Amino acid sequence: MRIGENPEKKKSKKLKYKIFRVIIPVYIPDDESEYFKNSFSVLKKCIDSLLKTIDVENTNISIINNDSKKEVTDYINLLLLNKDIDRHIHCKENYGKVQTVLQEARGCYEDFIAIIDSDVFFFSGWQNQVLSVFKSFKNVGVVGLTPNPNTTFYCNNSLFANEFLFVKKGKVVEDRDLELFEAGVNKENFFVTKTKNWKEKQFYLEAKTTKVVVGAAHFASVYKKEIFKKLPFEKPIYVFPGGELSFLDIPIDKLGYYRVSLLKAFVYHLGNSLPNWIDEKEVFVHKMDIDYQNSKKMYVLIPYSLKSLLVRVLKKFNFYN
Repeated sequence: MRIGENPEKKKSKKLKYKIFRVIIPVYIPDDESEYFKNSFSVLKKCIDSLLKTIDVENTNISIINNDSKKEVTDYINLLLLNKDIDRHIHCKENYGKVQTVLQEARGCYEDFIAIIDSDVFFFSGWQNQVLSVFKSFKNVGVVGLTPNPNTTFYCNNSLFANEFLFVKKGKVVEDRDLELFEAGVNKENFFVTKTKNWKEKQFYLEAKTTKVVVGAAHFASVYKKEIFKKLPFEKPIYVFPGGELSFLDIPIDKLGYYRVSLLKAFVYHLGNSLPNWIDEKEVFVHKMDIDYQNSKKMYVLIPYSLKSLLVRVLKKFNFYN
């Protein structure tokens, strides 16, 4: 039976809500093979750069631990103990990225949710750049933290159906920002294909003084919270492949949101090794301009099947060339 009265009931403490949440899924097994041997060092560099570049007063961090080795688990627990992060979700086995991220994101109160791989290095100023995009473009739902023009047409049927007269094409991204991504994935000329050279020209949108590249990758992107309240409540089936296309990208496109990226690279994809220059790179905090009002999305009532057909026609006849 209960003895006495819970003293916590007499305390009045107001909850504080922040504007940003960063979610990082982590899987580093007890495996010293070539692929995983540097993963823990990469994770620590990722977290260090994140903590140095975020506006702490307005940012929460969740780390999803997909049954990583004890050394990694102890490190994440220490981050929680030091209040560097506010959530450590420790899974008993590896459930993958999509299942765990969806589960966490659906319950978040923050206005913006950054879904970040555990091998990302952050540069200064990324949060304000993202907020500037969301302020300028009502229908943008996903903002990539580095330009990925080769993903222009990936799950962006709503963007082209609604904005096909306003999409522009030109050289708006510096080669060095694209080459930084190429170095991270260890693929020279990643943005040069048999039919297109994405380094020469990119598709972009422009609103007043803000420009964005059309298209966004998965490894480091920020989402509007409202998206996760509207997504169909379906369960991912596999750990890997995790189903980003089926459970995130297509549903977001069907809801009418756009995928875009920042013009400059505000993150670097470390992969499973650390480049020599990384320790010399200085990063610092930027306070966020949180004077943000969540503007209403503008709906264009076109069936999704017709949007998809329109984009196929535009691509086939090289409408933007």
